[in-house]
Amino acid sequence: MAAWLAGEYSRSEESRALTQQSYEHRRDIEQLFSLVQDAETGQRGYIVSGSRSFLQPYEDARARLPAQIDKMRSSHPRSDEKAGEQQLADLIGIKLAEMQQVIELRDREGFAPARDRLSEGTGKRLMDQIRDQTHKLIADESRLLETSVRENAERVRTTLHIIWLVIAAIAVGMAISGYMVGQSRRLRNELALDAADAAARQQAIFNSVSDAIILINPSGSIDTINPAAESMFGYRTEQLLRRDISTLVELAPGEGSFLDRIGYRDGVLENKARMDLTGHTSNGEPIALDVVLGVMQLPDGTHIVAALRDASARKEVERLKDDFISTVSHELRTPLTSVLGSLSLLRGGAAGDLPPPAQRLAEIAENNCQRLIRLINDILDIDQLRTGKLAFDTATIDLRDVGTRAAQAMNGLAERKNIRIATDLTDAPATVNADVERLVQVTTNLLSNAIKYSPDGSTIDLAVTEDKDRYVVQVTDKGPGIAPEFAPHIFGRFAQGAQPEAKMIAGTGLGLAISREIVLHHGGEIWFENVEGAGARFAFSIPILADAADRARNRFYRILVCEDDADVGETVRTMLASKGYDSDLAPSVQEAASLARTNRYDVILLDMTLSDADGADVLRALHVGPNDGERRQPVIVISGAPPSREVEEIDTADIVDWLRKPFDANRLINSVERALDRAGRDLPLVLHVDDDGDTRELFVRAMAGHGRVVTAHSISEATGLLERYPPDLVVLDLGLPDGNGASMLPKLIDAAGDRLPIVVYTAQDVDETVRNHVDAVLVKSRRSLPDLVAAVNEIMAKRKEAA
Repeated sequence: MAAWLAGEYSRSEESRALTQQSYEHRRDIEQLFSLVQDAETGQRGYIVSGSRSFLQPYEDARARLPAQIDKMRSSHPRSDEKAGEQQLADLIGIKLAEMQQVIELRDREGFAPARDRLSEGTGKRLMDQIRDQTHKLIADESRLLETSVRENAERVRTTLHIIWLVIAAIAVGMAISGYMVGQSRRLRNELALDAADAAARQQAIFNSVSDAIILINPSGSIDTINPAAESMFGYRTEQLLRRDISTLVELAPGEGSFLDRIGYRDGVLENKARMDLTGHTSNGEPIALDVVLGVMQLPDGTHIVAALRDASARKEVERLKDDFISTVSHELRTPLTSVLGSLSLLRGGAAGDLPPPAQRLAEIAENNCQRLIRLINDILDIDQLRTGKLAFDTATIDLRDVGTRAAQAMNGLAERKNIRIATDLTDAPATVNADVERLVQVTTNLLSNAIKYSPDGSTIDLAVTEDKDRYVVQVTDKGPGIAPEFAPHIFGRFAQGAQPEAKMIAGTGLGLAISREIVLHHGGEIWFENVEGAGARFAFSIPILADAADRARNRFYRILVCEDDADVGETVRTMLASKGYDSDLAPSVQEAASLARTNRYDVILLDMTLSDADGADVLRALHVGPNDGERRQPVIVISGAPPSREVEEIDTADIVDWLRKPFDANRLINSVERALDRAGRDLPLVLHVDDDGDTRELFVRAMAGHGRVVTAHSISEATGLLERYPPDLVVLDLGLPDGNGASMLPKLIDAAGDRLPIVVYTAQDVDETVRNHVDAVLVKSRRSLPDLVAAVNEIMAKRKEAA
């Protein structure tokens, strides 16, 4: 408002100045006209009298007129009237010239000629024009002045109106502000009462809840505990304040800040639930705990809220449940096996041919017995999935076999509804690393659901397809599809959709949940979609990759592909990448030699006809660089022709294999594996200490191409091997014939005095002390030898990267 009023005042001042200037301009015009009149009067007096004294007014006016004209022009407030002023100045100039001519005529020829010249009326006409122009300019100034005064008055009225409106608005605003202030105070009072009430309630909950609740500050010290925590741990509050949380339970072991150790990243806790922790009471007794963590932002930083529950009761319940499940597994599976076998024998005619009614009854009993077995298996599987104990026996399998076995297993159920299972399997092997029985279980689950919901006489499509880096198994039915409201829960435990027929018996709702966990364990995905006009399609994928052990090993190696055909070169690199090998492509010997000088390659894949050289020239160029003098890389030739005289100059000891184009991926990978075996001295040395001879032998075979292995069956034998063959890594069993393998841990150091990488592979329970001093712990009953190989290679890869 002040700025606007200042603007209005400035505009008013401008208007006043314009008015003043207009008055002055009009006065200047009038003064100019008066001077012209004075000049004319003096001129006429001289003409009549002939006395030079009469010319004094003329001379004075003539001298003052130029300055008065300039003054008139400079005092004009508007530029659009300059033309009128110029016209007036021009008329005055003409008038002055005319008067001067008459005066000069009087001086030369006397009175009569001058009088006659005046009688012609030229001077009078000029004077009339000057008078008219003067009056016009004065009239224009009067109009300008009138307009300015009128606009100024209007502006004043507008300003007054606006001022009154602003005053009214301010009054209304003050009234509203007063009302809002009153409301704000009332709300503040209400909120304060609510906050006090909420604080009282929270304090009551905090004091009465049965779980121990501890507030931990950013440094890991205890800020607050509730009475339940005092009761659980046997400490008083004042005894624990400002003490580290590890006094009660080790929530975040290791080094570094407490928030980093506990997993607080970007405002979020990575793992909020910590199960099966061990706490310590005031008298040193251990207590089993389940802990749930939360985050509380306070002015002095991020605090962690820990809710601790005594897990003893839960563990007892779990023990009882495990005992019950074991009983169910044994006491139900055993008789059901006998019942199912007996029914199968009866239906097969082992006790003679059954009459048709008895045959049908035996078939019904056998089907329901199979349903009961599947139900028991689902219950046991879902419990094992929950505890992470579901066993997987992975191997290299063909997914086409999975599809075939699943279709055969479900054909009987499909035939009873006159449903046909149509299979569409890939022509090439669909090789994956997986547990065949578990994938058959997944596929039969999908087929069973498809049969359940498909109309009689329809067809179910089972397909195995390849999609980039994975194989996909699809089951498509002609049923009603998946209801949108059920879709988000379809892979949940005990989830069941609407039954297609009232007579259909509902299942357990566990099949898809188990299938999902099995697929996720294999690194794949499972999903569904409604297909327009075709019902529902369920599918799951399994990666087309080498197993974990091969991937961990293969990333050690680097391969140089010398191939001048870009398409062939990229195809070869793709084959290698599918097994985890890293490779570089060189289309010429010059580029190959350049790469060999800056990189260390383990194998060379060589086309004998590059763009700028061939044969022996290529090998001679490639065996120069950092590898020269250390070893000669094994060579695999890839050529369109068989071996011939062109390679007689080549040292054939370098050539591992000669692949003729076209060749398949398996042949290439096998050749690369043999080439790497030849370069085995570059592989890590692993010391395997285990008292079981079969385990040692299998581990040696499993590590073929991954590393060199020396074995020992006892602590004493292993101690001797440590001196003769310093290993890069140790695989250690704890149950050895001459003591506990953990006693070797202090001895497992390298030449620099640093601890060697250690993997414990044992059937015994491993305590926290041992876990904290080794790199990995694998339990024999739960982890297979490929898992052990993968762990060894993973650790060695990390060590190599760190170096």
